[in-house]
Amino acid sequence: MDQPNKYMDVVYFGYDHEKESAGYQAEFIDHIKQKFENVELRDAYDSIKGYRQEVFLREDQNDDYYSWLIGDGWFEMSLTMQLIMMSYNDPEQKAKFDKYFALAKQQYPHAFKS
Repeated sequence: MDQPNKYMDVVYFGYDHEKESAGYQAEFIDHIKQKFENVELRDAYDSIKGYRQEVFLREDQNDDYYSWLIGDGWFEMSLTMQLIMMSYNDPEQKAKFDKYFALAKQQYPHAFKS
């Protein structure tokens, strides 16, 4: 039986007055749908916080999702990744980030300078 998708993250793209924000969101949607066919996205736009997408994936895709954010360059727009990086001094959060970073280097070597 298939696992249901669970909430993973919210990704921010910017505000109405920033003309590239809608384009970033469209590009993200295209990229994530190519990578994760089963992804569910929910538009979380509002006039205060701007363009946002809630991301839902199967729990067993957790590591691959966060690795992909790093490898495809979306990690800075991810609320979850920002919280992990802000708490990098916490050994548990450091271990999480280091795991995702190592996995990204393995899965997306082209995204890293050699």
